[in-house]
Amino acid sequence: MSTTRRKYARRLPPEQRREQLLDAALSLIPAGFDTVTMESVAKRAEVTKPVLYDLFANRGELIGALLEREAGRATEQVLAALPTDFATRSPDDAFADAVRVFVHAVVEAPDRWRLVLLPPEGTPHEFRDQVELVRAGVLAQIEDLAALGLKELGRLDDLDSALLGHAMLALAEMSGRLVLTDPDRFTPDRLVAFVTRIAHGLR
Repeated sequence: MSTTRRKYARRLPPEQRREQLLDAALSLIPAGFDTVTMESVAKRAEVTKPVLYDLFANRGELIGALLEREAGRATEQVLAALPTDFATRSPDDAFADAVRVFVHAVVEAPDRWRLVLLPPEGTPHEFRDQVELVRAGVLAQIEDLAALGLKELGRLDDLDSALLGHAMLALAEMSGRLVLTDPDRFTPDRLVAFVTRIAHGLR
């Protein structure tokens, strides 16, 4: 008589297993938050449900941990893209480089950035609030950089730096959304070339 041996998940250290399970949950979110269940996450991660319950007591705890992780990592990526000064690059080149770094961050982690830039139905309001809070902080930094950049460039002292900051952030976010929703038409190279042309138009 033949028997089928049950498939067991390879043993991993708790932190590595936790990351694997959160990655599995994140990959399900584009189809909607209601698709993220303990059963679906375990199946996607190819583990048994007891393995999942060893690290997360319930669905709410799992999703909370996922959203906290993704908000933190998205914030780190955005801040890493922003220039801190114009000592080595002109303001227009610095902005174009910032968008380049950001767009490539979106391409490298599309599920994370769909959650941030194109939140699906059912996205918890706490996460949306956190995104808006981070966005406000990033906007404030961009406005400061815009003011500094206009001063550095000269001849543009009458340009509203606050509105320029809003425009710069909107342009970066638009680039991120386009590379997610229509990557064949709007490649990173095309988007960065456009932003570079716009930035240099301020000269």
